[in-house]
Amino acid sequence: MTAVKHAEIRGFTERNDVHCADIEVKVEGFKDVFLAEFTGSRDNDFDMTHVYRKDASEEIDWYDNNLHEALKDVSEEMFQNEAGETIWAKREEFKEGILTFGTIRKELNEHFQLLRKASLFHNEDNREQTFLH
Repeated sequence: MTAVKHAEIRGFTERNDVHCADIEVKVEGFKDVFLAEFTGSRDNDFDMTHVYRKDASEEIDWYDNNLHEALKDVSEEMFQNEAGETIWAKREEFKEGILTFGTIRKELNEHFQLLRKASLFHNEDNREQTFLH
């Protein structure tokens, strides 16, 4: 489950006051399309916070409407063993496969750097940032 066949940033959004990037992922050996949610992290890398299986047809649901539960959270089941323990190596391998596909890491870096520079308010995420105002 680690060979990323294709990855493409679908958009940037904010969920629960956290800036996120949604990346559509196609994986070798799977007909399903996945949507991986990434956020910035304190160590200047990225956290893969969720992985969703897209159950919607793009011909019908061309605007990525997730109100009808076309996205099923499979974050746990993808990376757990039979005992319910997370296999971190498998999860990290999948995450790195996405980040190293094409220019994904570069695009995420640019986007999250702009967010940090544009931040006007003091919070835990931007203590070390230089403010524009």
